[in-house]
Amino acid sequence: MMQIEKLLKRIKAESVDRRASLDSLKELCMCFVSNIPFETTDMFGGSKKLLDLNRIYEIIVEEGRGGFCCDLNGLFQWLLKQFGFQVKMLKAFYYQQDKQSFGEISDHMTLLVTLENGDQYLTDVGWGGSCFAHPLRMKIGLIQSQPNGVYRLGKERGLITVEKKGQRYLKIEEDIIQFENEEQRSTVLGNDGGEEEWNIQFGFTEVGCQFSDFQEGHNYAQFQNEFMVGNMFAVLQNEKGRKFLFNNLYYEKEYVNPETIKLKTFKQCSIAEMYEILEREFGLKLEFELKLKKFIQ
Repeated sequence: MMQIEKLLKRIKAESVDRRASLDSLKELCMCFVSNIPFETTDMFGGSKKLLDLNRIYEIIVEEGRGGFCCDLNGLFQWLLKQFGFQVKMLKAFYYQQDKQSFGEISDHMTLLVTLENGDQYLTDVGWGGSCFAHPLRMKIGLIQSQPNGVYRLGKERGLITVEKKGQRYLKIEEDIIQFENEEQRSTVLGNDGGEEEWNIQFGFTEVGCQFSDFQEGHNYAQFQNEFMVGNMFAVLQNEKGRKFLFNNLYYEKEYVNPETIKLKTFKQCSIAEMYEILEREFGLKLEFELKLKKFIQ
């Protein structure tokens, strides 16, 4: 049985004001992304995930694990409804930067929250640590700053888009980090550094959905999404920074200000170190052996 008090304890939000206010929404979002990781470890030796809210609750709350976007946002929308928020689940589409187009299959769930005064906020705790953590006001073109970046909503090809302004890295990390190749550098730095333009993260519809409507996208993430199928990772963030275990690379990024980021930690890990980091940094104590194709031993 799903219990709100157990979930609030899991995300360390027992003291959050129980009124359905914007302040409560912001605090719940940060508590959630700070304590429940986006993680794909089950795809590398664990059990396949089921799109069942009760089972998702058991995995995240009772077993202390994380999950995919549908797991995280699915459970979060249930929590918000217990607080009295009006919530719609929306289908979203990842933006393929190299192809300048959206994916054909909706492989992401995002949430639209309506407050009592009618104000609406896009809310998302399941994008994997690289996107907004505080809710975004649903107003096209409004520039909105938060600790991890500067965002705005736009329109593209019939979808509303979440766009993030490119960030720069402090040069100091170049003196202490030696990347093996350009692919490794791109993996760690991603699209955060050296860009001034706005980058589309994903696009979404405004049509409310039922939880079961995300089955196709949930299956796609586990069996067809090349990035998800090919890479094991775990991500957590808070208002000061975020941390990743991406395959055998562990790294931490610190938010200097919304437009500046610093790579604080970078480490290539052995298999044994990966288990240690998953437990120490992400709270994930795996009950199965990771089956990885290409890692140092």
